[in-house]
Amino acid sequence: MRMFLILLSASLLAGCSGGGKKESEPTLYLLRSEARAPDGLKEPPVNVGISRVAVADYLGQQGIVVATSSGQVRPARYHLWAESLDSAIRLFLRDAVSVQLGYPVSADTGRRQHWKYRVDIRIDEWHGYLDGEARILATWVLIDVTRDKVLSRHRFEHTGALKADGYDALVAAQADLLEALAAAIAASLKALNS
Repeated sequence: MRMFLILLSASLLAGCSGGGKKESEPTLYLLRSEARAPDGLKEPPVNVGISRVAVADYLGQQGIVVATSSGQVRPARYHLWAESLDSAIRLFLRDAVSVQLGYPVSADTGRRQHWKYRVDIRIDEWHGYLDGEARILATWVLIDVTRDKVLSRHRFEHTGALKADGYDALVAAQADLLEALAAAIAASLKALNS
């Protein structure tokens, strides 16, 4: 993963250099689930909604974040998310959890009154490392909407290796981590109905 370190170093140096040179155009990344729900998903046996996704403050910026050393993180200047992460992750998880369950999950908070279960998610860590890994630390709460009662609390922590060097590979690894999170959320929902 030396190439990733070299690319990051070059990006940081380019951002620090002054002068009359024209800055590079940024690369924008959309976060989309590859797990597209098929058209024929059956009607849900119970209405489930992903209400909110809160992301840690350090993730609430446009630059893709890489941890450089103990306790230090750097947002990229030229490798940026194309939209806010809280809504992008919410829609990503809606699609991925729907596929895992085999029926649609809602992210339309305007239909909240129809939900039986609500999922609230918090992403505390979701970034890359210079050694070629990506990490996620997330928690979620399952709530019975009709009784306004917390049914269970969950924690998910996972690290995965990048399959190549560079930001494209980091974004792909971060998407893989979200797919694994979606599978864990779906399993916790299945456990409610078993």
